[in-house]
Amino acid sequence: MTEKFDAAKEAELDKIAADDLRRIEQEVVAEAEASVDDFDAMKDEQKAADAAEAAFAFEAAQAATESIEAGAEDRLEK
Repeated sequence: MTEKFDAAKEAELDKIAADDLRRIEQEVVAEAEASVDDFDAMKDEQKAADAAEAAFAFEAAQAATESIEAGAEDRLEK
């Protein structure tokens, strides 16, 4: 019983952490995309490219977060 409870508790904490990560990642992507637009308007191609790279990296991180969340949801269902 305790082992099953601990696994459920751990899965619930993983789900909460994944939710937090998703919100942070979405905020960073939105901010980076806005920066791309700003730097494009200022004709600063290097900073625009750097901001686009940051947005891409955080979009890729979102896939990892989704995987963590899916694993947590699977464990909660068991």
